[in-house]
Amino acid sequence: MKFNRNTWEQRKLGELVGIYDGVHQTPDYQDSGIMFLSVENIATLKSEKYISEEAFERDYKVYPEKDDILMTRIGDVGTTNVVETAEKVAFYVSLALLKPNGIDSYFLSNAMKTNAFQKGLRERTLVTAIPQKINKDEIGKIDIFITNNDEEQKKIGAYFSNLDHLITLHQCK
Repeated sequence: MKFNRNTWEQRKLGELVGIYDGVHQTPDYQDSGIMFLSVENIATLKSEKYISEEAFERDYKVYPEKDDILMTRIGDVGTTNVVETAEKVAFYVSLALLKPNGIDSYFLSNAMKTNAFQKGLRERTLVTAIPQKINKDEIGKIDIFITNNDEEQKKIGAYFSNLDHLITLHQCK
């Protein structure tokens, strides 16, 4: 695979995604309904906590949809995962919802794992806060290196997505 170095550029994350946060109050959990995600669910995007359809309709004008990215922003700052379900999902303020705007989700999620991006996150994280956190408005100000080539984004994104699935399979064994 040959990549053209000239198609890569530095952008602000906020130019590439819409950034939203979840509910600030602890929900009234139910036995079933809409799955509710928090920081501890970032690895699997699966949870045993649910909220009612009514609470979801009331509290979520914007919510995670397939191919959106969730990123931890309280405690553990900067861990990402791509939403793969088409089902409705609710989320807590400890996660930031990133809605990609014309950029491959898997590519972007992996670009956010780079040392340069993570360093940018750390520089804007409130380490004096307990637990440490990054304000939603600061996330979009972080520089990220991306390629403008859609084909390249898809190939790189798919490569890392497949690699992540292989690692998960081997961990299960």
